[in-house]
Amino acid sequence: MSKPNYLTSVLILAGVQLSHILDFVILMPLGPMLTRALNITTQSFSWLVSVYTLSAAASCFLAAFVMDRFDRKKILVSIYSGLVIGTFLCAASGKFELLLAARVITGFFGGLLQSIILAIVGDIVPSDHRGRATGIIMAAFAVSSVVGVPLGLAIANAAGWQATFIAIAAFSLVNLGLVAWWIPNLKGHLSISHSVSVGAEFRALTMNRTTWLAWLLIMSMMSVFGMFPFISQFIVQTLQIEEANLPHIYLVQGIATMVAAPLIGRLSDQFGSKSVFMTCTLLSIVLVTWFTHLETATLFTVIAINTAMAAVGIGRMTPSMDLISRSITASKRGSFMTLVAAVQQLAASGAAYSGGLILSGTRGMADFPVVGWLVAGTMAVSIAVSTKIKTVE
Repeated sequence: MSKPNYLTSVLILAGVQLSHILDFVILMPLGPMLTRALNITTQSFSWLVSVYTLSAAASCFLAAFVMDRFDRKKILVSIYSGLVIGTFLCAASGKFELLLAARVITGFFGGLLQSIILAIVGDIVPSDHRGRATGIIMAAFAVSSVVGVPLGLAIANAAGWQATFIAIAAFSLVNLGLVAWWIPNLKGHLSISHSVSVGAEFRALTMNRTTWLAWLLIMSMMSVFGMFPFISQFIVQTLQIEEANLPHIYLVQGIATMVAAPLIGRLSDQFGSKSVFMTCTLLSIVLVTWFTHLETATLFTVIAINTAMAAVGIGRMTPSMDLISRSITASKRGSFMTLVAAVQQLAASGAAYSGGLILSGTRGMADFPVVGWLVAGTMAVSIAVSTKIKTVE
C-alpha cells in the first residue's frame, strides 16, 4: 500500500480509536453528574468503569485465537458494529442497572478494537514509520480531551448525559461507514497456515516469554486507572474547583496531548521506543505524586499539572504499544495483541475498582495521596519490565 493510501487508512483507524476511547473515557468527567442523576455512591460509579473493562477482558480472551484466522477488515466491521449498538443502548438507559448492562455490551466490543486496529497498522505500515502511525492512533486520547470530552460535557449540561452517548453513537456510525468504504481487505496473514488447534496456539502464546513481559508491562501501565476515574471528583470535592471549569481543564490538557502524541511517535522512531518510554515514565512519577498530594490549588495550577500529566502519559502509551507490537511476528500479531488487550482491560478494571475501594473508606477523597503512591510505584516497575522486551521488527 502506498504512503498516501496507508496514511488515509491510519487516519480512519484513528477515528475508530477516538470513538471507542471517547465512549469509555466520557464516563469519568461525567462522574459528578452521574452520581447525582442516578443517586449512586462513588463505589457504584467505580463499577460503571470496572464492568466495562471486565467485559472487555472477557471478550478479548474469547476472541484472541480467532483474530488471526479471518480477514482483519471483516473482524473490525463486526466488532465496531457491536460498539455502535451498545452506545445507543447507553443513551437509552435511565437507571443505574440498565446503564451497567449497557456498559457490559460496549465493553465487550470496545475492548477488542484497539488490538485489531494495531494489528492492521502492523500489516499496512512499514516498520520504519510504525512509531509515527502508532502516535496518530494514540492521539485519539488527546483528541477526545480536546474535542470529545468538552463537547460531550457541553451536550450533557445542555440536554442531559444520555444525549452525550447519542452523539458518540452517531459519530461512530459515520466512522463505521468510512471503514467499510476505504479500509482494504487484509488477508496476508492467512497465507500462513493455522493448522494447529486453538488449544495448542493458546499454550504456545501463553508460555512465550514475550507474552508474559508484554502482560507485565501493560498491567503496570494500567495502574493509572486507579486514579483517572476519580480525578474530576478530586478536583471538584478536594481542590474546590467549580465543576463548570472541568471542560476547560480537559480542553487545555487535550490540546497539549494532541500535539505531543505525533511528536512522541517521531521521537520513538528516531531514538527508540524504550528510551522515550523510560524518560516519560520518570516524569510521570514526579507529576502523579505531586498532583495527588495537593491539598489546595488554583485553577491555573490544576490545568498546568493535568496538562503535563496527560502529555507525558501519552508519551508512555505510544512507545509502549509500539514496543509491544514489534515484539511479535505478523502471523501471530492479532491474537497476541488481543491477549495483551485482555490483560490490559483486567488490569484497568482491577485498578479502577481498587481506587474506588480506597476512596470509599471513611476518609473518602482524603486518601487520594495513597492512590497516587500506588500508581507511582507501579510506574517504576514498568521501567524495569520495558528493558526486558526484545523486538523482532
